Amino acid sequence: MEIYDRQEKGYIEVWMTQQEQQEYDRSELAQCILEQKQAGKKCRVAFFLSGEDDLFDCTENLLTMNL
Repeated sequence: MEIYDRQEKGYIEVWMTQQEQQEYDRSELAQCILEQKQAGKKCRVAFFLSGEDDLFDCTENLLTMNL
């Protein structure tokens, strides 16, 4: 898990693997992060979750569709 403090932009990024997604409850984790960072009322926690699909195939399809 990687956590990046972007409070100056109004959010905190949390990058999670598939295993971490199963281990942690995101709502509880968000609450703990906001308490620990002493974030203001306007700060949000943005979760970025890894997927199950092949990255190469997804990227290839995305590039093909945008041509």
